[in-house]
Amino acid sequence: MVGLVLFAGVGPGAGVRQAVGGHEGLSVLLPGNPLEGSRLFTGKGCLRCHAVHGVGGTTGPDLGRGLLNRPLLEIAGVMWNHSPGMEHVFQEKRIARPKFEPQEMASLLSFLYYLGSLDPPGDAAAGARLFRQKGCQTCHALAGKGGSVGPELDKYSRYASPLYLTAALWKRGQAMAETMQAQRVPRPTFEGNDIPDLLAFIRSAGGGTERVYVAPGNPKRGEELFTEKRCVECHSIRGHGGKVGPDLGMRLKGSLMRITGFMWNKGPKMWAKMAERGITVPSLTEVEMADLISYLYFFQFIDPPGDAGRGQLVYREKRCGTCHALRGVGEKVGPDLATVEKLDTPLAVITEMWNHASKMEEKMTEENVAWPVLKGGETADLIAHLLSMRGGPTQPAGAAKEPEPRRGRP
Repeated sequence: MVGLVLFAGVGPGAGVRQAVGGHEGLSVLLPGNPLEGSRLFTGKGCLRCHAVHGVGGTTGPDLGRGLLNRPLLEIAGVMWNHSPGMEHVFQEKRIARPKFEPQEMASLLSFLYYLGSLDPPGDAAAGARLFRQKGCQTCHALAGKGGSVGPELDKYSRYASPLYLTAALWKRGQAMAETMQAQRVPRPTFEGNDIPDLLAFIRSAGGGTERVYVAPGNPKRGEELFTEKRCVECHSIRGHGGKVGPDLGMRLKGSLMRITGFMWNKGPKMWAKMAERGITVPSLTEVEMADLISYLYFFQFIDPPGDAGRGQLVYREKRCGTCHALRGVGEKVGPDLATVEKLDTPLAVITEMWNHASKMEEKMTEENVAWPVLKGGETADLIAHLLSMRGGPTQPAGAAKEPEPRRGRP
């Protein structure tokens, strides 16, 4: 993983237009290669202070531990909240604050989010218990022990990525279900870290030393596969698509392997619905599985549309008007946020907030204004309010009632 993080190939940054949230905004922000931002992470000097899975600096937290496994604007909010502390470190180390373009910010944030997609390494001892509990040995042999109904599992000991195993489970899912029913073996379900644990046990028992990896999934290609494999006919993505199955843009949560477990657990119901509708169960190669799961994972990266009404309350509570005017109302220490250039998209707003954080902290200190901390969905709401004042895209607040404060994690 670390080698991939530090030396991933670089492609063009994600195109940046429209608002964050909604189907069109989601498609625009899907990265082609989630690891593109690793170049920026090293090139902009982030690795001097932050480690990724133990590689890098120790001044800041290790970002490979899933600390930023949250939507894009919430990641930006965390960066904003810690900006004064980071600025002091920049000054102590005599490092200039790195500057970003919106496309670069999108690429960096998608990389930081991707770091939370990987489960901890599997536990072979836990996998051995699962292997027995799930009844795998009834049909499969491993290291010469077990049944002969299904294929031997030793060959999977060479695969470093669980995606090879999950692709095989999907391909043979229906046949396995029929065989288990005939053998009177309960069909197992997978939760949490079960799949990585099982693979860790298979690797340890199989005795192989060769390691075969799969490249990170391409969410943009996964979006195409979602239509090509006819998933969209049954499942919607935030309201766009079929209504037979659950809305996957709202239902799926967690890491890549938790999404894989969800697909396996719901397999029988999906196969039955496909049969009713005359749809053949789609086959998925390892690469296609990686692309599709990565696409589903990145739905969690896109914030729901912010609420401009709540954002207006955030603007007042955080005292933004102490330094900024908004359509001429407020102070003029900083620029008028409704007319200044380069603030027409959420990504543009958070990029400018980062780039000008040093000057803003300096002015806040002069004006005796506390650094505003943004929690939960407050970043999305605040940006929705700013864009509504500029005439940009937003989700309008209900006019009939006072906006309710949003609850969310800090």
